[in-house]
Amino acid sequence: MVLKRNDILAGRMPIRAAQVRPQAPIAFPMKEGQFLQITDTQGQQVCDFVCFNRHDIDEYLSTAHTRGINNSLMLVKGMTLYSNRRNPMMVLLEDTVGRHDMLMPACDPQRYLNDYGIEDHPNCRENLYHVLAPYGVSYDHIPDPINWFMHVGLKARGEFEIREPLSEPNDYVLLRAQMDLIVAVSACPQDQNACNAFNPTDILIRVYA
Repeated sequence: MVLKRNDILAGRMPIRAAQVRPQAPIAFPMKEGQFLQITDTQGQQVCDFVCFNRHDIDEYLSTAHTRGINNSLMLVKGMTLYSNRRNPMMVLLEDTVGRHDMLMPACDPQRYLNDYGIEDHPNCRENLYHVLAPYGVSYDHIPDPINWFMHVGLKARGEFEIREPLSEPNDYVLLRAQMDLIVAVSACPQDQNACNAFNPTDILIRVYA
């Protein structure tokens, strides 16, 4: 597999790497100053992403504060991701796609039951909870995620429209931690709408010092 070039990471070797499958989420610690690369290996796959202050899980990534402080619905290269206490958590250094979502909540069991009549469907909310529980994070404490590579459109009257992602194979985002973190990632298992082009696939996670 050939990854797209990234000069920031030139000469660096990953200290952690994981292929994240739609039903095999991951959570891990990061230190301030470390880099996180999230790669869409096959293209058109959404990655649900949350993080917490490693030393105080009551501080977590807030999509509302990130939107408000940046004064934008869109994530743009160079933007900072903020916590519910308005503290910088991560900086978006590189982005080969330019289209992500920070409006939609994580899919959960009730979503699949209400919208599709499906019980016990794999979902991001439970994925994230299962890997964060060992860190003391409860189900109801899972914040709204940043959905990397997700393409949500707005219609004329403000309705949401979930569209197929614009990401191509090996597109990525690169972030730098601004504090010690606990990070959790779910490769979204949604296969009932265009979120993942109806075909959930893997996400590659790499951490660099």
